[in-house]
Amino acid sequence: MIVAEAVGEALARLGAETVFGVVGSGNFHVTNALAAHGARFVAARTEGGAATMADAYARVSGGLGVVSVHQGPGLTNAVTGIAEAAKSRTPLLVLAGEVAASAVRSNFRIDQAALAAAVGAVPERVHSPETALADVARACRTALAERRTVLLGLPLDVQGAELPAGDADRQAGQVLQLGEAVLARAEEVGVAGERRVERVRAA
Repeated sequence: MIVAEAVGEALARLGAETVFGVVGSGNFHVTNALAAHGARFVAARTEGGAATMADAYARVSGGLGVVSVHQGPGLTNAVTGIAEAAKSRTPLLVLAGEVAASAVRSNFRIDQAALAAAVGAVPERVHSPETALADVARACRTALAERRTVLLGLPLDVQGAELPAGDADRQAGQVLQLGEAVLARAEEVGVAGERRVERVRAA
């Protein structure tokens, strides 16, 4: 199993029920894996619209909002929506492809972590196949438990690498351990979200 597929599966298990986005080559595999493991994908016309939709979804549901975008311009197109979510402390996870470190001349190369930090989001990254699932769980926990907007960078070379067979069980155990806290928080805020939806409907 490649890392992108493992990441998508882990995110679905950690509460990514609905994902908004615009698909490109940099986020195709992880978005496809999310959908394959039960997440509903809502395609948007623009990345800015996708980020705003995910922000609104998280605010109304009380759960985790997820937006998936391509690297470089896909992310920059979504910045206004990401900034609004970050300033409002929306629990939003931004999945963004990221140019491989070796692709030094790519036109899509920008400092995505600095961009996220500049608008108040928390920059995270899937660092390697050996840490991939723990990186994902940490990003989800930060988004939900701390009510933060988190950018999870997905470098293309790491996405395409094989998840080490010997580490798969260990990483899965880490995800389950960290995931318990994530899902408990999701359930806690989900109750509040359901009450907000009822109030909106009654108004």
